[in-house]
Amino acid sequence: MRLLRLTGELDMAGVDQFERLLAADQIPQTGTFVLDLRKLTFIDSSGLRAVIMADQRVRSEGGRFIVVRGPERVNQVMEMTGVAQHLELVDEPPAA
Repeated sequence: MRLLRLTGELDMAGVDQFERLLAADQIPQTGTFVLDLRKLTFIDSSGLRAVIMADQRVRSEGGRFIVVRGPERVNQVMEMTGVAQHLELVDEPPAA
């Protein structure tokens, strides 16, 4: 299992770094990737797109992509945009 904890903002300014981290993290096939949003304070459309693309990449390689819900503000954006319906969302990271 791979775990990536995001802090601060995932917006146009931070998406490049997020995508570089994902690209550098080779997820083994059928592996699990956990994206922890609990310390994220803001997400915009570019951040949402990056999360969706990461989910698609992991699942296309046979893996499982789990997103740990963030603060209410972040969760509301994901719900309002419909992104939440496409992700596997949990309240706490799974045990390793």
